[in-house]
Amino acid sequence: MSSHPTSSSPPPYEALPLSNGEIRVLEVAAASGDEIIECTLGRISLHSHPVPCYETISYCWGPHRDPSTIKLNGHLVEVPASSEAAVRRMRLSDRPRVLWIDAICIDQSSTTERSAQVAFMVTVYSTAKHNLVYLGEDDDDMAERAMKALQDVMDDMRTATADFTLIWETIRNHETSDWLLSNEPFSASIDFKALEALFSHHWFR
Repeated sequence: MSSHPTSSSPPPYEALPLSNGEIRVLEVAAASGDEIIECTLGRISLHSHPVPCYETISYCWGPHRDPSTIKLNGHLVEVPASSEAAVRRMRLSDRPRVLWIDAICIDQSSTTERSAQVAFMVTVYSTAKHNLVYLGEDDDDMAERAMKALQDVMDDMRTATADFTLIWETIRNHETSDWLLSNEPFSASIDFKALEALFSHHWFR
């Protein structure tokens, strides 16, 4: 287990122009395990052609906890523990990864910047190469079971909806637009305990 220095400084933000579609992104250095997250904070314009490649992280901030420490632009800085955990999970062991995560890439001390960036959020997510979702750590070893259960549900739905071509007709009444309920049970093999554990995560609330 590595130990990290406790002294830290505020994140090194420079004001973003509010009118030309610029965002900050993190280039996260390759690492794994308990190694401290090392990254650099850069700026890109979503009006560029082509837009530089980046990926977003969607996650739940969760309850307040003591902040975590990362190395940002060569300085130790404190960031929310939930965002540090999300970046740690998404970093790669063999190559850098360019990520956008709101708590770090947006200057949270600037009300003006926060408002401008939130209004721009649809573009931030729609322009990304991938939108990654961090639900939290798999403390109960449910992830693999939950993914298998989701696949089983999809297989049941595929059969009932003619390979998803009739999904709208299956779930809505065409004339009244009411939701339709089925009395046909799901396959007995579906692991509902794993599904309940998955959808109990704060991200879904």
